[in-house]
Amino acid sequence: MEVISTIKDTDIFENPSPEPKFYVKRPTVKGIVFDDDGNIAILSIHGHSLFPGGGVEGKESLEEAFLRECEEEIGCKVLIIQYLGQYDQYRALSAKKYEIHFFVAGVLGEKGTPTTTSKSEQELVLSWESKDTVQKILEQQADTLPFEEYASQFNVRTHLEAFKKYLEINRNEK
Repeated sequence: MEVISTIKDTDIFENPSPEPKFYVKRPTVKGIVFDDDGNIAILSIHGHSLFPGGGVEGKESLEEAFLRECEEEIGCKVLIIQYLGQYDQYRALSAKKYEIHFFVAGVLGEKGTPTTTSKSEQELVLSWESKDTVQKILEQQADTLPFEEYASQFNVRTHLEAFKKYLEINRNEK
């Protein structure tokens, strides 16, 4: 699969963590999910907001993992409309290479209630926002996160880049 972009500690931090000798690969899925009104699912926690998604488990396909994550995190069955591509993150502190596969999807049927059993995910606040609001949220947060939100430093940048790619590809869509 085509890698759209790669981000490392040296791309974000003035004093980056030293590179490990090797990285453990972690495939993940994320997505821009629209409801019937054209609003987008955003999950917020600790002062930042991101798209739903998470890690691929066992022998799940990327698509299966994304569908499961949407049910868990936003309580919705979704239909995948588009694959945006792969975004790689090399996180030196955890020595992990996150291969993030981004999708675009629409809600199927009624919106439900998140079903996650993860304590950290239960703290997430779900909202449905317009494209303009989502773009503003993603653009503003990259410069305001503290270093302690290490993983989020990577994610906010990757999510913004994927969202901009979505907007570019679908610029004629209202």
